[in-house]
Amino acid sequence: MDWVSRTAYPFRSRYREVRGGRMHYVDEGRGEPIVLVHGVPTWSYSFRHLIRRFAATHRCIAVDHLGFGLSDKPLEGPYDPAALAANLGDLIGELGLRNITLVVHDWGGPIGLAYALQHPKDVARLVLFNTWMWPAEGDLRARSIARFLASPLYLALERRFAITARLFTRLAIARREAVSSETLRHYSEPFRRRTDRAGLVSLVRSIHTADPWLGTLWDKRHSLSQLPTLIFWGMRDPAFPARYLRRWETVFEDPEVHRLTGVGHYPHEEAPEVVMSVIERFLARPLC
Repeated sequence: MDWVSRTAYPFRSRYREVRGGRMHYVDEGRGEPIVLVHGVPTWSYSFRHLIRRFAATHRCIAVDHLGFGLSDKPLEGPYDPAALAANLGDLIGELGLRNITLVVHDWGGPIGLAYALQHPKDVARLVLFNTWMWPAEGDLRARSIARFLASPLYLALERRFAITARLFTRLAIARREAVSSETLRHYSEPFRRRTDRAGLVSLVRSIHTADPWLGTLWDKRHSLSQLPTLIFWGMRDPAFPARYLRRWETVFEDPEVHRLTGVGHYPHEEAPEVVMSVIERFLARPLC
């Protein structure tokens, strides 16, 4: 992968065989584990600032879901979110991780939190960036978006123009001065070829069919309510409005919430220093 900047992303690549191919991940540092779970259309590169900062004191594990980043991209899945969640859970189990700080963003929310719901004793803290974990039922805006993403029009636009990696990323970033063209290239390059977009397209379109799975997660949300939880919310996110944040605030007993004015869908990309400073204090607090 000669397009990967080893200055920005200097981590050793590791791989695990999963159904469908090899899943790429990084495993940097020592100490209590931080597991970082990306969404769409990103990969572990989006967490590079956090990995570099916290690998000095913690063990940082960041996966690339099958079909994303440096993982294999077979034309046939399995790419449904439940399968990706199973891949993550198997890796965590294989590495024997305990006392995990789980960091999730976008689709990484339900994929990562599925593990927390299944193994609540192994997760010590949560860090959430603009994400969700509930079905779209009853949400007219979400249902409209889901219908478009499931439509032949979206599929044709994606196949022709790679709109998810190229267009959505740019539109979803509010602080554009904070994100270089080199960074944007790292987001789009894994999906440059049409044959490399099967996982991306499948996960994007699964929003139309994932309601039953998301519903099972949401129904169990109360098991997460007492976990120490830190929430960052980019208030100018066009995809995840502020009402999503208000819904999260009903889940946790005492979440620490940071509303980032002028920040879009990627708080850890658009305001990394603020985010890392807050996480550093969060990690330093003793667990009750």
